[in-house]
Amino acid sequence: MATSKAKVTFTCSPELKEKLQEWADSESRTLSNLVELITQQAVTDHENKVSNK
Repeated sequence: MATSKAKVTFTCSPELKEKLQEWADSESRTLSNLVELITQQAVTDHENKVSNK
């Protein structure tokens, strides 16, 4: 099944990847889904900070 979502690649340490994978597993998420969620929250926080200036 094709997806309409954009793909982004980033590099990180093996230790960070393992911690993210453990977090994703604990929430029954895929690693990709967890990273999307974290990133969306960070973007929202950033937008809120910028709009409050």
